[in-house]
Amino acid sequence: MIKSQIRRFKREVLKRLVSPFLQWEPIHDAVAGFTIVLGAPWQLRELLDVNLQFLARQDLAGLDQICIVFDRDERSGASELIESTRRRFPQLPLQFDFHSPRLSSLLQFINQSKFYASTNWCMGLKRCRTQYAILHDFDLYPLDVGFFQKIIADMRQDQLRFSGAEYTHYDSLTDTDGIIGTWELGIDAQWLRSHTKPIDCFHSVERVNGRMVDLDAFSSLQYQTQKRRLATGVGAGSYAHVKNLCSTFLRFESGDPFNAAWRIHHLMYLRSLVHGEDYLRKQIDAMNSARSGVLTIEGRQVDFSTEHFTCANVLRDELLLIEKALYNPCRPIVLEFINASVDFFSKFGKHG
Repeated sequence: MIKSQIRRFKREVLKRLVSPFLQWEPIHDAVAGFTIVLGAPWQLRELLDVNLQFLARQDLAGLDQICIVFDRDERSGASELIESTRRRFPQLPLQFDFHSPRLSSLLQFINQSKFYASTNWCMGLKRCRTQYAILHDFDLYPLDVGFFQKIIADMRQDQLRFSGAEYTHYDSLTDTDGIIGTWELGIDAQWLRSHTKPIDCFHSVERVNGRMVDLDAFSSLQYQTQKRRLATGVGAGSYAHVKNLCSTFLRFESGDPFNAAWRIHHLMYLRSLVHGEDYLRKQIDAMNSARSGVLTIEGRQVDFSTEHFTCANVLRDELLLIEKALYNPCRPIVLEFINASVDFFSKFGKHG
């Protein structure tokens, strides 16, 4: 209890520092359609192309804007990135935004993935001109072409304030609590901006059904309304998603300890979609020649020996979903990468 109270106090202090940088006004005359809000880590900007490839395959009838918010102030190379992305995806209504320099400095001082994500989402929702918006995860790839349409249709039909694909089980939450995960979270943005401030949407530590829970962004607001439910016809099988990939990368880049290190293998695969098969070949050779569970990845040593060997099963399933959607069938080099990963974790991962 004391630890929860301390965590809550620290978090609220940091939120007070961020709050003055985030403001919005009500949406008085909403335009037709819906908005997609995509928070993008600047350090993983090369992978934006992969995400947009999947968005371009969707049924986007009625889409007003895709608001892409980077988690940094505007940097060298930003203009070139925006220009090349627009050229590559002329069919997508892309809008780009960055943090202000002062806000960017503050968030880098805090250096917590939750603050980056919440800020990105709130900035995107500020740009929203439609009643409904969907928070689209940077590391999630929709497979069902009608995925977004199903979420929006249910929200309109039942006048929901929140909808989405899965309940979150973060920090002991259960399906009974009925809190929908932020990944692909549908939001009534018009209601939100009329009744809340941006900082109200941030993560918090609160009581849920009698117990203290570390809540993700928008979860507290969800808990306060009954106008929320899962969308019909969508679920975990509607997309490929390695949760917390971005937060894992942030900790990896900072040299901090992190859990589920196998997500770095998923990141290797995603980078190969940008850098080509030779990039993946180097990773395969490194795993095949390994004499321990330690691999050197981009100049950093990562110890995978604490990972249970069955993590390779999750990696295999997720990669095959993406490969089938993009290439169908799976390319030989990716099968080789999967098999090398299975062998590597079988040799050096935890058993039992």
